[in-house]
Amino acid sequence: MTDYPELITIDGVDYEINTDYKYALACFQCINDKEISDTERAYGIIGILYKEEPTDLKEALRMAIKYLRCGKDTPQDDTPPDMSFEVDENYIKTSFMSDYRIDLDEAKMHWWKFCNLLQGLTDDCILNRIRDIRNYDISSVKDVKAREKVIRAKRSVALPDNLTDEDESILDDFYSQLG
Repeated sequence: MTDYPELITIDGVDYEINTDYKYALACFQCINDKEISDTERAYGIIGILYKEEPTDLKEALRMAIKYLRCGKDTPQDDTPPDMSFEVDENYIKTSFMSDYRIDLDEAKMHWWKFCNLLQGLTDDCILNRIRDIRNYDISSVKDVKAREKVIRAKRSVALPDNLTDEDESILDDFYSQLG
């Protein structure tokens, strides 16, 4: 059995964290909320994740982001996302039910376990079929009618592009401060 972290250590002090995946999803909602400032984002993440406020808030935020990335210091790559926890919520729930018989509305699950299971979903689950459509290379389709069909399918499941260039810049600045 894999041991998942229950504490984050900052300056030699252990802080209990809310490890259920629903708290992590709430952190991501906070991170992606374009209506709030970086300071509000930081306090939001710390308030959601930690059961008690750490004294070193900058380090607490850095460690929170590392925890949300399942122990990794940096994001895996710069490819555009093919999934959104918010937009794809129902696809995720359906996929967990079909592949694992886990009802996410009822389940209590550590964030890292949730991420591991998410990565292990079968190719046949609805979420991965949607992701395949989003990632499908249209240029590989030579037949005009087939290409139009693929384009319609991609549009029907496309993630909303709801961030302006300014919003992207704000989020990039926020992440760069964690450096």
